[in-house]
Amino acid sequence: MTLPVAPVSSPMTSNHEAIAPELRALLEGSPDAVLIVDRQGRIVALNHRVETLFATTTDRLLGRPVEVLLPERARAGHGVARAEYAASPTVRAMSQRSGLTGQRADGAEFPVEVSLTPIIGSADGLVMAVVHDLSARLPVEVALAASEGPAGALDAIPDAVLTTDCAGNLEFLNRAAEELTGWTRSAARGRALSDVLPLVSETSGETLASPVEVCLQSGASSGSCEAATPARPGHDARSLDLSATLMHDPAGKVTGAAVVARDVTHARLIVRQLAHQATHDPLTGLVNRREFERRVANALRGVADRQAHHVVCYLDLDGFKRVNDACGHSAGDDLLRQLSQVMRERMRSRDTLARLGGDEFGLLLEHCRRPQAERIAEQIRTGIGGHRFVLGEHTYGVGASLGIVPLRPGMSPAEALRTADALCYLAKRGGGDRVEVSPEQPAETTRREQRWAQRVLGAIQERHFQLYAQPLLPLREPNTKGPRLELLLRLDVGRSGPLSPRAFLPAARRHGLVPAVDEWVVGEAVRELEAWQAAHPSAECPVVAINLGEETVASGLAPALVQPQVAGTTVRPGALCFEISESTIVAHPSASMDLFQRLRAAGCLTTVEHCGSGMAAFTMLRRLQPDFIKIAGHIVRSAHRDPVQHALATALAEVGRALGLGIIGFQVEGTRALGDLRRMGVDYAQGYAIGRPEPLAKALATLG
Repeated sequence: MTLPVAPVSSPMTSNHEAIAPELRALLEGSPDAVLIVDRQGRIVALNHRVETLFATTTDRLLGRPVEVLLPERARAGHGVARAEYAASPTVRAMSQRSGLTGQRADGAEFPVEVSLTPIIGSADGLVMAVVHDLSARLPVEVALAASEGPAGALDAIPDAVLTTDCAGNLEFLNRAAEELTGWTRSAARGRALSDVLPLVSETSGETLASPVEVCLQSGASSGSCEAATPARPGHDARSLDLSATLMHDPAGKVTGAAVVARDVTHARLIVRQLAHQATHDPLTGLVNRREFERRVANALRGVADRQAHHVVCYLDLDGFKRVNDACGHSAGDDLLRQLSQVMRERMRSRDTLARLGGDEFGLLLEHCRRPQAERIAEQIRTGIGGHRFVLGEHTYGVGASLGIVPLRPGMSPAEALRTADALCYLAKRGGGDRVEVSPEQPAETTRREQRWAQRVLGAIQERHFQLYAQPLLPLREPNTKGPRLELLLRLDVGRSGPLSPRAFLPAARRHGLVPAVDEWVVGEAVRELEAWQAAHPSAECPVVAINLGEETVASGLAPALVQPQVAGTTVRPGALCFEISESTIVAHPSASMDLFQRLRAAGCLTTVEHCGSGMAAFTMLRRLQPDFIKIAGHIVRSAHRDPVQHALATALAEVGRALGLGIIGFQVEGTRALGDLRRMGVDYAQGYAIGRPEPLAKALATLG
């Protein structure tokens, strides 16, 4: 999930998916001790009640395995149980007695109960754990089971306690139960438990039987469930975890039952906020790319069963950059929010609209045949074209290019999006403000992709590719150890100008050509540097950054295509800095680890780029040992106007420094962003405010 991060010095911090301020407030406002743990069992966030409960501090817990909160003897067993849970996490909170014992920092042990709730949509597999100290409750429950519960003791505990006779009629409520139900003890006595504490399903709203009824009818000694109480006048509905226990007389005869109800409304709210944050774009409130891909995958399962017809659309705004540059990013953000509403108004309630990044959007039209999808796309296109953005005395308009792909059996989510993206690109190349539809026959799309693949192969063989470069500016002089240029790939098509990778990479990916493209880039970069070095024999060769594609890393071919190039050149290995994206590292941790180790052994430099997009790669930074991290462009662009993004950028810089890494700020588009990066202690800046891409030979000439 992509959560905005808090500063490292904050009492609530995560080295993973970060915690937005409003969510941080929810955690700190929780009446319970709350931990957020990733799939490896590391603590990524906690509230102050955890510190109080375990007599420790946040600094001692963040990034540590959750087992540090348990006695030594229990840690191995808990680790095994946690791994089993991570393999198949339950969606609902788990409130059954776990038998765990907590251990405070001074070594004192105490009984605990833990409720676990997985955060749906989280890239890190986050789980929220609510920890309860049972020290005060266990004696009360023992007394209840023996029908000896003193009213004073029951009134002292924070959970609601209700006892019934054998028929399920109420005999006693403690003060917490009176507050929860709105009934007094005297008024409730003799009434059915279901009248005083009605329970409904949190999801369906259907009436539920209480665990007391289940125990009394089945004879089970105990039971539990999760439920909600309906709203009553002046009070909201409440979410509850309930556990019931049968009570016996000295002869062992059942005399009734007791139910303990814990109010977990606040905890449920935290889970919903985390899940929403993990699956939605913070600017527009639309579904984000990860959640969109998940929904497309679900839709494809229906298509595979030939039970439904679904369509995916890829939309790119025409002319948005012009408005953004003229009016500023804040105005651009306002326009994106407005256009999001324009699109939603022209879609059906069942459809999904997602912001995929920048000014690109995805549409999933479920149970929708191609002709209807074309009508919806046209309505959206004309709606966007007719919208006017007013800023002061000026009025601006934009257009939209769309690519439409009906989902078909055997198609993967990545293939669907790549095909729709390629069609959207064709729409833009055809003049923009139009809809490009996938041919009825998939073979036509395949032939088009094959032509692009042949073009990529020809570009490699006939040297039609070109290397461009964008400069990086050192912000902390003297500082010349890091990259001076990042290499960018272009395809030469003659008079119409070079094409960006977006035009040809989808086909290259589909046909497995990305490793070959990367090999060409590395070889060409070495040749260009050798030529520069020959022309400047007394100068030290500048460091250039080279991106390696996910397919190259995943295939395991990267070391084989890089190491011979490094070994066979007079260019020092440290002049080559290889960039691997955070998402690639998360998706292929073993291959990424192997590649980083081999590059380091060869003397090359390494960078983790797009840091902050998902935050998950932070769990691996210590083991990867890169030389640099590059803060994702969307964070840098918005840091000056968005306090959450500013906090995230600051945290990334602080974590990078703590690990001894160089920090690069990407997509720096103005002097204000440049100033912010300097104040954060960032080492290098890259973006249009520093310099635009130009042919590599020309860029190298300026360094001579």
